[in-house]
Amino acid sequence: MLRERNFLMLWLGQLVSIFGGRFSELVIPWIVLEITDSPIKAAIVAISTHIAPLLFSLPVGVWIENRPKKKIAMSAELIRAIMMSLLVFVIYIDQFNVMVISSILFITGIAGLFFTISINSLLPGIAGRKRLVEAYNYLEAADAVSTLIGPLLAGFALTAIGAAATLGIDAFSFLLSFIGIACLTIREKVSNKNQQSTEKGSWKQVLVGLKLLFSTKIQRFITLNLAVLNFSTHSVSLLAIVYANQVLGLTAAETGILLSGAGAGNIVGIFLMHRVKDMHWNKLYGTILVVSGLGVMLIAISSTLWSAFAGMFLFDGALSMAFVINGAARQTITSDSFLARVSSGGILLAGIVVIIAIGFAGVVAELINPVLALSLCAVLLLVNSLISYVQKHLKKPLSSFGIE
Repeated sequence: MLRERNFLMLWLGQLVSIFGGRFSELVIPWIVLEITDSPIKAAIVAISTHIAPLLFSLPVGVWIENRPKKKIAMSAELIRAIMMSLLVFVIYIDQFNVMVISSILFITGIAGLFFTISINSLLPGIAGRKRLVEAYNYLEAADAVSTLIGPLLAGFALTAIGAAATLGIDAFSFLLSFIGIACLTIREKVSNKNQQSTEKGSWKQVLVGLKLLFSTKIQRFITLNLAVLNFSTHSVSLLAIVYANQVLGLTAAETGILLSGAGAGNIVGIFLMHRVKDMHWNKLYGTILVVSGLGVMLIAISSTLWSAFAGMFLFDGALSMAFVINGAARQTITSDSFLARVSSGGILLAGIVVIIAIGFAGVVAELINPVLALSLCAVLLLVNSLISYVQKHLKKPLSSFGIE
């Protein structure tokens, strides 16, 4: 697929954008923990990025559906570059303030919402419906490479050049992503003004996206998975940093090495995905979640960097495969006319879950301990795996399903 120009441009844009994001995902919580020694405050800052999907995802999905998505995605990346540059300036002049940083990240989250819905809606037209699993696997590869190298470099960069310069790499990555999207040559179907004005502000249309998430048995299963995956990835990501900082006593560079274990696992997961993609949906997904849950348990009982690294490897390697399967499943069974609304509905649900997950991680880690929080995340993944195994109607490969 990387031989196809449009998909290559999209993939490269995502690669650099995710790569830069891995820098801020380590640097921002680390700064908060170092200054305040409070996982709860670190959680508050992390949550600020995810408030926008909770408030705006459904109306934004309807608004985007009948408009040129390429232009919207480009504008969103430009705004994210500007806001991240502002954050770099605030940290550079040593005006660290939880509320100021949270406000900047909130606006960045709004732009990210527009970008995500636009790109999700463009993907089937760029990749083709029959190749969505392959397309998602390539995008997961971009995530894997970024997650392997990004935290590793971020940890050393934070030590060597400071927080402001390290976050500057993230700001620059959004500009590169902007260029990648600008290079796409696609023809979009844009509805006329009468259709746009009819849908604008219509809460019936807004709620369609949310209702579709629960409209059939398969959609409900995918929605459950969406909630568990988002809860697990965001809570464990924050808990891993807290665990490294407060339990293992690692440096920023060592914490970067720990988080890069997720990227190493992702890369292995990508190669495995090609071999196992034709397994029965329910067994494949259930087995993946078992491996991911065991990885979280390994992190929780780790006393050294390298055992925790192995846990991150198993956890995120398996979870990346689960995201590929679940994302491809949603788009496989959903018609083009509802993709933007379903995407926005999923983002709304994910936004709610992410806020709960990060709040859970911060509160339990500070008031009790991060080991208990990690253990509960492992149990959640294992329960979801059992639910997957008993889905008898999914006893065939995902590629054999069609639009419902």
